[in-house]
Amino acid sequence: MTHCSRSLRAANLKQYLVGLARAERQTLSTTTQVFSNKKPVLGIAREDVNLWERRAPLSPNHVETLVSRRDVKVLVQPSSRRAYSITEYESAGAIIDDDLSEADVIVGVKKVAIEHLIPNKTYVFFSHTIKAQKDNMPLLDAILEKNICLVDYEKIVDDRGVRQVAFGQYAGIAGMINILNGLGTRLLALGHHTPFMHVGLAHNYPGSSAAMAAIAALGREIECGLMPKVLGPVVFTFTGSGNVSQGAQSVFRQLPHEYISPKDIKEVARHGSTRKLYATVVDMADNLVRKDGRPFDERDYKAHPDQYTSIFANEIAPYTTCLVNGLYWGPGSPRIITVEQCKDLMPKEYTVTASEGVPKLTQKLHAIADISCDMNGSLEFVNDVTSIDAPFVLYNAHTQKMSKRLDGNGILLMAVDNLPAQLPREATDFFGSKLLPFIPDCLKLDGGSLNVSNAVKNAVITHRGALTEKFKYIDELRRKG
Repeated sequence: MTHCSRSLRAANLKQYLVGLARAERQTLSTTTQVFSNKKPVLGIAREDVNLWERRAPLSPNHVETLVSRRDVKVLVQPSSRRAYSITEYESAGAIIDDDLSEADVIVGVKKVAIEHLIPNKTYVFFSHTIKAQKDNMPLLDAILEKNICLVDYEKIVDDRGVRQVAFGQYAGIAGMINILNGLGTRLLALGHHTPFMHVGLAHNYPGSSAAMAAIAALGREIECGLMPKVLGPVVFTFTGSGNVSQGAQSVFRQLPHEYISPKDIKEVARHGSTRKLYATVVDMADNLVRKDGRPFDERDYKAHPDQYTSIFANEIAPYTTCLVNGLYWGPGSPRIITVEQCKDLMPKEYTVTASEGVPKLTQKLHAIADISCDMNGSLEFVNDVTSIDAPFVLYNAHTQKMSKRLDGNGILLMAVDNLPAQLPREATDFFGSKLLPFIPDCLKLDGGSLNVSNAVKNAVITHRGALTEKFKYIDELRRKG
C-alpha cells in the first residue's frame, strides 16, 4: 500500500469519526431538548396518617393554576376523606390516579408511610426529622435508602429565617377555639359554670368565621358579669409572636379583653376585673435571663442558649389562668416549665365534692394549650400528643400521670399536633397559596440538580442518598440519643 493510499484512508477515517461525533452530539441535543420540553408531573399524595387528616397541600384552585398557566400535569390520589372532593380536583384539570409513579415530585402534608415511598423521587412534606425525632428516624432511614430527595416545609424560610410555607395561623385559630372549650369543661368539673361552656371544638363549626361569631356572642355574658367571682381575673398568656400566636390571639380578641405587659401580670391577676379577660404576650426577652446576670441579647442567646434560663415558671405561670404555648423550641434551649416547676403550680391533693355549692380554687393555672407540640420541649412534661377526638388530658405533676378524666387534681392539657385539620378547607387554601410559588423550583429538583432558589435548596434534607451538608447534624443528634 502506497503512502498516499494510507493517508487517504486515514483522512476518510478521521472524517467518519468527526461525523459520528457530530451525529452523537445532535442526538444528545435532541434528547435533552425533548427531556427539557417534557411536561413536568406533580403528584398530590392522599393523607393517611389518621382519620382526621382532611387537608391537602394544594386546593383545586391551585391545581387549576398549575395546569392552565404553568403547563404542569397534576396527578391526585383519590380520597373521599379530603375536605375538597375528588370532583373538585377533576374539574380543576387534575388526573385522579392511585399510581403516582409518573410524578416527578410528590407533595403531601403529613409524612408518607414508608411502604408507600417511591424510590428516586422528590417528596415534599412535613417530615418531623430535623430534630432527630426518634419516632421518625425509621422514615428518614427509608428515605435515604430509597435515594429520595426530601424537602421539608418547615425549613423553607426567607433570608431572615422566617418560615414561608406553614399552617401556623390555623393551628393557632383551631387551638384557641379548642382550649376555650376545654377550659369551660375543666372549670365545670371543678364546680363552676362559665360562658366558655358555649364554645364547641373547632371542627364543630363550618369555618373559623362561624366559630368567632359564636365566641363573640359569649363575650357579652362576660361583660355582664357572669363569670364566677371565685375564679378571679382571667389571664391568658400567649408565648411567642409568630403565626401560631397571632392566630390564637385573633380568636381571643373576639372577647372583651385588655392586653397587659408581662410585668403587670401579678397585679392584674390579683386586682383585675372579672368583666373582661386579660392577655399578655411573652417573647424571649420577657422570660429569658443570662445565668451570669447580664441583660438578654437575642443574638447572643441564639449562639449560646445554654447560657440562659427562663423565669417563666416563677414570674408568669403562677398568675396565668390559661397558657397558649406557641414557642419554637430547639434542643439545648431553656424550658419555660419543667416537671419540678409544674409541681409548684398545683396542690399535691385536691378534690371537689358534689355537696360543695361554691368550691374554692387552690390554683391559678387551669389549662395549657401546647400548640407547638414539641415533645419534652419547652414544656418538659408534654411527652405525648393528644388527638382531635380526645383533645384533653389532665396532667398531675406530682404523680406525673395523664388522665382522661377531667375532674381530678391537675392542669388541663391539650397537645394536638394537627390542629389545622379541624378547619381543613381554609387551612388548605392558606397553605397552598404559600406553597404554590415554590412548586416550580421543587419540580426542578427531579433532575438531581440543586440549582434552585435558596429557600428551596436550604430545605432539602436528603439528596442522592445522603443528608445534605446543612442537616448532617441530625446524625450527631442521633448518636447522642
